[in-house]
Amino acid sequence: MKLTVALIGSMTALANVPALAAGGEKPQDIVYEVAPPAPRSQAQAVADAKSVGCVSCHTGTDQKTMHRQPGVILGCTDCHGGNATVMKPDGFDVGSTPYADMLAQAHVLPMFPKTWEWPSSANPEHSYALLNRESPEYVRFVNPSDYRVAREACGSCHLPIIEAAERSIMATGAMLWGGASYNNGILPFKHYILGESYSREGEATTLLGPVVPDEDMKAKGVIEKLYPLPSWQTTPPGDVFRVFERGGRNIVNLFAETAVPNVVGTIQRLEEPGRPDQRQSNRGPGTGLRISVPVLNVHKTRLNDPLMWFLGTNDQPGDYRSSGCAACHVVYANDRDPRHSGPYAVAGHTGLSQSADPTIPKNRSGHPLQHQFTSAIPTSQCMSCHMHQPNVFVNSFLGYTMWDYESDAPFMWPVEEKKPSFDEIRKINQRNPEGAAVRGKWGDPEFLKQVSEMNPLLRDTQFADYHGHGWNFRAIFKRDRKGRLLDEDGNIVSDDDPDKFKKAVHMSSIHVDVGMHCVDCHFSQDMHGDGHIYGEVAQAIEIECADCHGTADAYPSLLTSGPAAPEGGNDLSLMRTAFGQLRFEWVNGKLIQRSSVTEGLEWEMSLVKDSVTKGNPHYNEKAARAKTMAANTAKQNWGTDVKPADRAHKEEEMMCVTCHTSWTTSCGGCHLPIEANWKTPDQHYDGTESRNFATYNPQVARDDVFQLGKHGPAKGGRIAPVRSSSALVLSSTNVNREKIYIQQPPVAASGYSSQAFAPHYAHTERKTETKQCEDCHLSKANDNNAIMAQLLLHGTNFMNFIGYNAWLGTDGGVSAVTVTEWDEPQAVIGSYLHRYAYPERYGKHEMRGRELETEHSHGAGDAVNCLQLRGEYLYAAQGSDGFEVYDVNAIANKGFSQRIISAPFSPLGQDIHVKTRNATCVALPSNQPIHPDRNQGELMREINMEQPFHPIYNYALISDSEEGLILVDINTLSDGEPRNNFLERALTWNEGGILNGARHLTVAGDWVYVAADAGIVVLNLADPLQPKVATTIPLQDVRGTAVQFRYLFAVTGKGLQAVDVTQPERPRVVEGALVPFSDAHRVYLVRTYAYVAAGAEGLGIVDITNPEQPLLYQQFNAEGQITDARDVKVGATNASLFAYVADGAQGLKVVQLMSPETQPGFYGFSPDPKPQLIASRRTDRPALAVSEGLHRDRAVDETGGQIAVFGRIGSRPFTLEEQQALYLDEEGKPWFVEN
Repeated sequence: MKLTVALIGSMTALANVPALAAGGEKPQDIVYEVAPPAPRSQAQAVADAKSVGCVSCHTGTDQKTMHRQPGVILGCTDCHGGNATVMKPDGFDVGSTPYADMLAQAHVLPMFPKTWEWPSSANPEHSYALLNRESPEYVRFVNPSDYRVAREACGSCHLPIIEAAERSIMATGAMLWGGASYNNGILPFKHYILGESYSREGEATTLLGPVVPDEDMKAKGVIEKLYPLPSWQTTPPGDVFRVFERGGRNIVNLFAETAVPNVVGTIQRLEEPGRPDQRQSNRGPGTGLRISVPVLNVHKTRLNDPLMWFLGTNDQPGDYRSSGCAACHVVYANDRDPRHSGPYAVAGHTGLSQSADPTIPKNRSGHPLQHQFTSAIPTSQCMSCHMHQPNVFVNSFLGYTMWDYESDAPFMWPVEEKKPSFDEIRKINQRNPEGAAVRGKWGDPEFLKQVSEMNPLLRDTQFADYHGHGWNFRAIFKRDRKGRLLDEDGNIVSDDDPDKFKKAVHMSSIHVDVGMHCVDCHFSQDMHGDGHIYGEVAQAIEIECADCHGTADAYPSLLTSGPAAPEGGNDLSLMRTAFGQLRFEWVNGKLIQRSSVTEGLEWEMSLVKDSVTKGNPHYNEKAARAKTMAANTAKQNWGTDVKPADRAHKEEEMMCVTCHTSWTTSCGGCHLPIEANWKTPDQHYDGTESRNFATYNPQVARDDVFQLGKHGPAKGGRIAPVRSSSALVLSSTNVNREKIYIQQPPVAASGYSSQAFAPHYAHTERKTETKQCEDCHLSKANDNNAIMAQLLLHGTNFMNFIGYNAWLGTDGGVSAVTVTEWDEPQAVIGSYLHRYAYPERYGKHEMRGRELETEHSHGAGDAVNCLQLRGEYLYAAQGSDGFEVYDVNAIANKGFSQRIISAPFSPLGQDIHVKTRNATCVALPSNQPIHPDRNQGELMREINMEQPFHPIYNYALISDSEEGLILVDINTLSDGEPRNNFLERALTWNEGGILNGARHLTVAGDWVYVAADAGIVVLNLADPLQPKVATTIPLQDVRGTAVQFRYLFAVTGKGLQAVDVTQPERPRVVEGALVPFSDAHRVYLVRTYAYVAAGAEGLGIVDITNPEQPLLYQQFNAEGQITDARDVKVGATNASLFAYVADGAQGLKVVQLMSPETQPGFYGFSPDPKPQLIASRRTDRPALAVSEGLHRDRAVDETGGQIAVFGRIGSRPFTLEEQQALYLDEEGKPWFVEN
């Protein structure tokens, strides 16, 4: 039995008291008779006696015992409980009083009949923690396979499987809870310790593994125990936001004080006009509202739950299912696509029943298809859980990803702007946590049901027929890097072709294309678990590709070999399908697999050895070349004569999906805005109601990003695809509707940025649309510099997050200009999405002449030519006024009269200004919030297997035209302690005056490129306090620089010039790589384009696909409206790309670079920009500089220094040496490939 324990410390015990149902219903006072456990065997007559009264109403059913096997002998009350002696009265209709009396006598009655909608037999909508509050007797009655009671109803035959399933990751949710707590700085344990588990009575339990794991088991990911999720009211914040710092007055403890009735005096609690007390508690961490908001989100916001301990929400297509064993083994109607549902597709997608039982209404959703267990489980059943980022995201298996609110917007948004009432908002968000759903058409369940029926009319995408969480999922199609659709032969399909989506390749897994479902790869152990507790999905899997497909040298053994496989593996050749056939069978030298879902369907397995063997009918030259390529980069010879030890792509060093992944979903962040004035129930444990609720808002979800890194030890440390994964930005609105912090990323427990990445199995294997040589190595055409930057996790600036405000340096100050809506979706004002999501507000914006309304500013003693927002601080180089750090945490707080401040009190209490003679620029090694001081000690380095920070991440780097290079340690601003907020120089360096006239600097790992009078001075800061001059690049009048992988681009008095920095100590100015501009000021690199702030010439857009042959694509001045472009930054919002231009005296200009309307290839890696001026703000002072947006696709720097957290134990980005192995030979020279 699972052990119920009292939680200690912050693991606060959850009270086991009779709770109200979510709607406030009081529990009925019922004395229950506990049914005995179902017997393992019995005589048929005995079983019949336990069903005699039941079948007087339920006269026909599908499988009387739920089992197809005739050897299973059970009566109805063996499983369900109840009274089988009560017979249906003759002559009385259903619904009559005698019938109702009989029903009450025969059935187990619920404690919460209204919430269950008793006597309805359908699963109730949004039940969540109702199962914990309900009596176990009634839980057993409605679902004997629920884990709370499955031991009684099913344990006599299936106890080992039940014990394993209770501990499986599908029940515990340990990866989401553990990853969320670590990645967001709440708990420091990367061997996760949190998971969901309940007792028979619905109490939270600590879940123990069957044994204490030894060192070998620990290395494979086995965990000893999991604790319940702490209550959010007492969990200290992991965030270092300013509102969580000490010093609060007015927010008191949420719990009663004992013997201290007036902790804070009345006078002290008066609010200062224009500066309210925003600290969240007058006590320590874990009191008042000084709590962990992400933990609150997990309790309250529908993230990837409900999981196996709860019923599905049973309210929209894709959300119909039961709990426990029945969650998988009892099929519901969720999806009409035969590729997803197999033979069940004909049943529809609204949870209607096809049961032979006459008492089951066929027109009410929430019923299973039949009263029958099955192992022929369709993918559509799996997708009722696995459709969300933190829950493996199996949408990609089917060829879908999350919709971005923009594609085919005219079909999805109402013509008139929706202004929902509070009741409407709550009703929609109970089903769908997206804030945008309350404004879109899909907030209506009836509209949602027919979304896929619109596919023939759509222009931009195609939608799936399932809608778990109430979401929409768009199809992925084969495209080239410009975003043009491609057919199976690689030919371009015209965007004007009415049959384009039929001709283009839908990028589902090849497994789906042949008719496979999840259960055709993941068998009993993968589904139920092996009895141990794991914290990560990859650790809990027993199957590997080679088990079924073999290797280049051997045919498959059909023995499982994954991390969780038992010693010697499970023998797949012994398995049979639900239809009694062998699942795998060798027939005439061919390996045949038979479908587990569709009777009669079978296919020949693709065997790797056949594909590399000349003369074999399945020989594939490209496959043979890839699999047998020698590691000799000079010869690049290949063939079966290359010994396995000499091959470049060894099975023990690379996962198969490194090449066979056709695409990977990439989540560029999710916004969770907490609002104190929503009172909502917790969705776990006791389900109590309390204030605070956050919606869940995906920001950028793309399919054009491919990245590589190293997997953890459970997967042998092999090279694997990596994706950006569910990074949060958090906001909070208090009871006074003051936004006390906005769009803030937390910091991971390891001190890394919380812009999380993880090795990821995307389930998108294909034969033709695999990765090719030029996706991972330098192309002979030299046209994949941006692809390589993306691959190595350096980032490409495409997905950067500008946010609610664009931050500007001005001639005499700094300004924040509001550029998006606050409501979800947070559309850029004046944009394509703005027009459809907010048509009324868009119209008003047009009437204002597209002028942005809101600006907050702060004066400085000199011009601010360089600035950077990081977290709640704005770092600025202010000329003769030196280096200043502004506190901008209150920028959106309506209670503050001064939103930007240099200090909240006198310099005696905080001084974050450093005097310099003429500060010209500031650069942070990362604009992602980090805290290197956390990343030290045995826990981080050895147990959590984290890499150390490079020491350069401790500093802000300032260029000064007179003093040279100045380093300032800024870690004090990320430790959550306000009493040490003092900055001072750590280094001032200008050896021999080499940095005289320093005016700009760019940081690329160890290397710093300083634009000075001497040219571009290349410094090595491997030891930041001992700079070394590597060389000086002889370019004159340099105004700004930027680096992308092997190339540095500089804007000079001549224009844009390219420099090869493959070897930074030996840079090479590329001859002829010059695009002339008469007065270029700054350059910003975004994938294959350089955006040049070109003064009077406006915004220059240069094609740098081949960095050695840059080409002017366009000079854009918005018909003369951009007249003095000084700086430009670029970022993505939803599916569109935007440029933010500092236009001198004209202020800020917002340019939409692409949208579904202007660029049909907007889903491509780097479509041609189609710039449109959509908004402007004539700022208080001339605009000179723009702060860069948060990097959302950068995990590591150019010299291998890790920046962002990797969410799986032991996984990491490549080191510098591992990166260089992909493109440099032993002599350090580049080598090149062709597909």
